[in-house]
Amino acid sequence: MRELTTEENNPRTRGISSKRTDDIVRIINEEDFQAFTAVKASVKDIAKAVEICLSGIENGGRVVYVGAGTSGRIAVQDIVELDPTYGLDSKNFLYIMAGGLDALLKSQEGSEDDMQAAVDALKKIALNRNDIVVGISASGRTPFVLSALKYGNSIGSATIGIVNNPGSVIEKEASHCIILDTGPEVIQGSTRMKAGTAQKLTLNAMSTAIAIKLGRVYDNMMSYMGVTFNAKLKERAISFLMNEFAISRNDAVTTLEKSDYKLWAAIDRLKASHGDQDATDSAGN
Repeated sequence: MRELTTEENNPRTRGISSKRTDDIVRIINEEDFQAFTAVKASVKDIAKAVEICLSGIENGGRVVYVGAGTSGRIAVQDIVELDPTYGLDSKNFLYIMAGGLDALLKSQEGSEDDMQAAVDALKKIALNRNDIVVGISASGRTPFVLSALKYGNSIGSATIGIVNNPGSVIEKEASHCIILDTGPEVIQGSTRMKAGTAQKLTLNAMSTAIAIKLGRVYDNMMSYMGVTFNAKLKERAISFLMNEFAISRNDAVTTLEKSDYKLWAAIDRLKASHGDQDATDSAGN
């Protein structure tokens, strides 16, 4: 553990326990910027990971996030938002969490050491060679995550590691690795902070870039969002159509209704009516 930068004592935050509240918050904020710097330094590696995932999806594979503790919860948070945002469900993205669903609500620290549980979970979803295993671990040595990557490699799946410590065992095991070198935490070893923030930024970038490349957005707007999930999303879709195509609210609602509340289909319909010959290709189908 002494070799892990995320476990080192941070000299910049020494004495924080005796600081005024506003100074504590300022110090935390200043340290947080290192998460953004770490992600920026890894943009090319993140882009390569996106391409690996796209290749697998195009061959019928799924992207499977694997994590424990904070890393696992961050992975789940990213996955569960993809269906309402981009219409990407379990046919495209899955998660495996050490300790299962119970670990989302209450920490189960011992579950991260259960290597067989990771293999069993991947077998349960019938992991295959077209799938991509994305292992997320701040330390880069979490047994549950490492075991999942090893199993993925053994059956020919592409494997991607996301770690916060250079030179980790996961970096060596994964066929491709994203290293987010966030350094020592504000509170020694508390990787729910900078390390977790960098992981969330990375997963945001990966899943969003994948959605864009799969045609799940129109320009920079969510053309595949679940319009009928709640009133806010319905209003967002109506507003989008009104602003983008300069139509009335009534016309926007009517178009959505005729399109069975599929926003991408409503976009295609309106683009076609505006004489755009590329309507079907641009919004996705």
